[in-house]
Amino acid sequence: MGSYRTSVLILLIFVMALMAPVSSRAAENAKTLFSEAVESHWKLELDKAIQLYTRVLALDVSNAQAYFNRGVAYRSKGDENRAFADFSQAITKDPGLVDALYGRGLINLHRKAYDKALEDTDRVIELDAKHAGAYRVRGEAQIGLGNFEAALADLNEALKLYSPDSEVYFLRAIAYQNKKNPDKALADLDKALELNPKHVGAWLKKGNLFVAEGKAKKAVEDYNRAINLDPNNAEALNNRGWAKADLGNLDEAIADLTRALELDRKFALALSNRAAVYRKMARNDAALTDYTRLLELKNSDPAIYVARGSILLDMGRGKDALEDFDRALQYQPQEPSILALRGRARVITSRYKDAIEDLKVALEAEPDNVEILLNRGTAYEAVKSYKNAINDFSRAIEIDPGSATAEMYYNLGKNYILDGDLDKAVTTLTKVVQMQPTHGLGYANRGVAYKEQGEFALAVDDFRKAQSLLKEQDRIATVGRLLNETEKRMRASRPPAPVPVIPQNSQDAETQPSTERRLW
Repeated sequence: MGSYRTSVLILLIFVMALMAPVSSRAAENAKTLFSEAVESHWKLELDKAIQLYTRVLALDVSNAQAYFNRGVAYRSKGDENRAFADFSQAITKDPGLVDALYGRGLINLHRKAYDKALEDTDRVIELDAKHAGAYRVRGEAQIGLGNFEAALADLNEALKLYSPDSEVYFLRAIAYQNKKNPDKALADLDKALELNPKHVGAWLKKGNLFVAEGKAKKAVEDYNRAINLDPNNAEALNNRGWAKADLGNLDEAIADLTRALELDRKFALALSNRAAVYRKMARNDAALTDYTRLLELKNSDPAIYVARGSILLDMGRGKDALEDFDRALQYQPQEPSILALRGRARVITSRYKDAIEDLKVALEAEPDNVEILLNRGTAYEAVKSYKNAINDFSRAIEIDPGSATAEMYYNLGKNYILDGDLDKAVTTLTKVVQMQPTHGLGYANRGVAYKEQGEFALAVDDFRKAQSLLKEQDRIATVGRLLNETEKRMRASRPPAPVPVIPQNSQDAETQPSTERRLW
């Protein structure tokens, strides 16, 4: 038994003796492999470098620097996911490895995981208060989170630590722009372009500032610079297209927007802008196609349903418009502006009571909205609520008398007739034909008011005038029937002609009124 224990002890000592040089050799091999990996990395032999770093990690799983370096190689190859995993492993092995924290922060920023980017850069700055890159990345993350004051603080610090850097000036310009300080934003963009005249983003943002200031021509010049540097920049093409539309160059605008969509078929803003330009060009079918395509990309955006519904409304497709406004209201219930549009669509589709309800809510939000008042007045007229119609049409005119049209007065005058207030009807319809002497219906309806008042001669004159102005055969026929009826009533109401008295002498002849004048 004693000899067995002795032999086991000797064996263990022998194994341990064998293990010691192996471990030492492994460490030596890992160090050599790491040096070879770094050399390959510097030569940009990335695949070879990655293989060598992997062999290092097989020998030394706790080597934080090898994880970091391999992550850098993966990032250089565009494999952000593996880079992120390696940076995270490096941080796990060495929580104070600043470069790994900074590298992961950059990837979080690129992924728009701004809160995570903040965590990483906060830690970097704790470890190295003069790490300029961390301030820059954290400043950009703050912009992404909408914390523009904090972004300015970080970017100011970065500029203290950096030699002048165009990217930091560019980012600070974005922060200033969002702080509603366009002058400082423009100054920073100019500085960025002074340092790097080929900074496409700076030319683009500068153009955007000019658009916001209503300087579309200057904006186009800057967008031209951006596009000359990057002809396939869809954002620059979209923005230039919109600026050209603002200048009235609609065909050129369509060309730019179409090119932007060729580069990015899912560029929703370019699609929306092109639809809006088609609308300006009265190309409603093309606009409708673009809005329909846009809904395939953003089917829960109420603004798109509203835009498409408005076009359908203008095209007289009230039923289809109603469907779009109903969908929009699912996302924005009781939104007054959408209810106003749906109310108009309901008027067009003869759903007058429902229209009145929609327009009532819309008017509570905008009591002086002339268009809503006119639409509700039309609905009230249709349900024979003439006094309410009169109130709405009168209010619409009172809000801005200088902009009131002949048609507004015509609708008011018509409802005065329907309500039986003939004197006001005549006064109002007289205003209509004074404003628009070719308004056939104005004459026709004033003729109706005169006829009801028993002013047959005046009615006949108006009906004859209306017949000469109206184009629609059914209306001409209706006025013709009214004219015939009025002429009959006028003849029926005329007193019989007096028998002329033969004068006794010349003096009597001079004083006797003529039959002709009496009949006139």
